[in-house]
Amino acid sequence: MTTQPEHLDLPRIDLRGFVSPVQVLPRLGDHLGLEVWCKRDDLGSVGLAGNKVRKLEAELAHARALGATHIVTEGSRHSNATRAAAAAAAALGLRCTLVLCHDEPKEPVGNLLLDALFGADLRLVGDVSWVELAGLTTDVVRELEVAGERVHRLPIGSATGRGAASFAHAYLEATDQLAAHGVAPRTIVHASSGGSTHAGLVLGRTLRGQATRILGVVVAGEVYEDVPGTYLRLANEGADLVAPGLRVTGSDLELTQDYLGEGYGEAAPGVTEAIDLMARLEGIVVDPVYTAKAVAAIIDLAGRGLIEGPVLFWHTGGYHSMFDPSLAARVWANLPRLRDLRL
Repeated sequence: MTTQPEHLDLPRIDLRGFVSPVQVLPRLGDHLGLEVWCKRDDLGSVGLAGNKVRKLEAELAHARALGATHIVTEGSRHSNATRAAAAAAAALGLRCTLVLCHDEPKEPVGNLLLDALFGADLRLVGDVSWVELAGLTTDVVRELEVAGERVHRLPIGSATGRGAASFAHAYLEATDQLAAHGVAPRTIVHASSGGSTHAGLVLGRTLRGQATRILGVVVAGEVYEDVPGTYLRLANEGADLVAPGLRVTGSDLELTQDYLGEGYGEAAPGVTEAIDLMARLEGIVVDPVYTAKAVAAIIDLAGRGLIEGPVLFWHTGGYHSMFDPSLAARVWANLPRLRDLRL
């Protein structure tokens, strides 16, 4: 079954203004002995860069159709989803409230600084679990509705069926781009947290009837009690929107927590090497919270002969967190060529 991107009937608002390119990574590929490509969803404006923007294009089209004037969502202070939501709200003239599970740092930087610059109301609720954060966000929504706001709630990471459907479109887009280069990816690797990116890529593969391996590298292991079950639900909710009757099954999903390390935003083996190689060999920044863990997986699997090329690394964005002092200090301390610099 062949479906072109334009045939997916999903209302969207264009927040990016361009189609993110694919590019070959020749020097990294030579280093790994593997053909590696990159889908550059990290490109865009400072606010509207990364994979979350695709989901917001669909989700905010729906919110506007419902007459919403205020969006509310949650995440950590490192969250790309909340930063993109704040920027999108600013661009569309919507009010935005972000509920963030960290205490306020002494110097707000990275995504948190951008959240504030884009005009979001920031509710910093301390070091709580993802489940507790969802409950606190529900309380904020009720508070705003009582005050007369027309609120649209975005779940963490904009992980909805619409978000998944937007990434089914993205799969078709990327595979068409690669086909124009005469390339058919054997493996796609991406960082995964909220789940709709993985769900959508798998849905797109199902639409195309292809056998591409899609590996989701989990970077936030406690967002849901049932991670695979939630991802499966998102994939089939997306299917209901763009291909009613089509079903994704649990066996279609491939997720790994082998590169999660100490947890979300925490240290993990191979992350520093991934940041180093991508920057030094390709001039591309990956970050320690999200994308470097996916690149670490590619490096490790290539070294053990457990991945087949051509490989497409789906760069979901997140370079902003490199400007968080604690994360930058960790990279600096663990990368000898930086640590030994005399400043």
